[in-house]
Amino acid sequence: MAAIPKYALYGENPEHRWAQSLHYERIARRAKHHQWKIHLHQHESLIQVLYVEEKYGTVYLNGAAVEFRAPCFIVIPAHVVHGFDFAPGIDGYVITALQSPLESSLRISAAEALSVFSRGGVIEAHTTERYFSECASLFDMISREALATALYKASSADLLLSALLVKMSRLQSDGETFEPAVSSRKTEQIERFRLLVRKSLGTLMSVENYAAELGITGSQLRRVCQEILGQSPLSIINAEIIHSAQRDLSYSTMTVQQIAYSLGFDDPAYFSRFYRKKTGQTPSEYREQVQQPAKDSSMEPGQRPD
Repeated sequence: MAAIPKYALYGENPEHRWAQSLHYERIARRAKHHQWKIHLHQHESLIQVLYVEEKYGTVYLNGAAVEFRAPCFIVIPAHVVHGFDFAPGIDGYVITALQSPLESSLRISAAEALSVFSRGGVIEAHTTERYFSECASLFDMISREALATALYKASSADLLLSALLVKMSRLQSDGETFEPAVSSRKTEQIERFRLLVRKSLGTLMSVENYAAELGITGSQLRRVCQEILGQSPLSIINAEIIHSAQRDLSYSTMTVQQIAYSLGFDDPAYFSRFYRKKTGQTPSEYREQVQQPAKDSSMEPGQRPD
């Protein structure tokens, strides 16, 4: 299986502009251009939430298919391999945002909502009309606030998105998130593997250690990851390390050395080399890049950076 492509938005390469932003567009805008079919891909650091208002389709999540019909929401967390077969003329909206700040915020204010980041799914109206209506209202508020950022610097869109994800996590806990009707054993193994990786960050376990925890061999784990995700287990482990490091670099006051130790690296210099090899930047360069917009926005009108 060929490697799964990684995009910022579908068809676009990752860009630094995602350091501090939220994107909002109609589903049809991009889907129509691609003849209503979005091939399998993933986002390394972005979460997407779709609100389907008209028509229907199929979403593919980590190797399994889920049919959906309007009105519904679809949640696609970072790293989830996904694609779509949309009915021609489908309409609705999609929000794309950096996942790390949302995770950091919810970890402090609503830790029970973190489950929404663990897997993708479809949320349909059914018997939860009140909750669904509240989610739809929040979605509309986010859209208007996202558009307003072209005129005003300050935006509450990220706070509204956090509130939306809290609501969706409640729907999920109430059993209203519809995952693949038939979840294959291999897909379940992938989800268990990813959960283990997230829980064990800081220990730098080997692929064989993870495989043993799953009750399979290292060769079996490599084969499943390649078949379902088009990646090696080591690539998935490294991506989680980078994701966690970027979250800490962006939203914590820990030093690069402290972050390295927290992720299981005995040598901070080796961590910096590892980070640069995977991202093209040193940890310090990344931190300076993501913090620069905040510094610029704090300047007086007409003031120039030093």
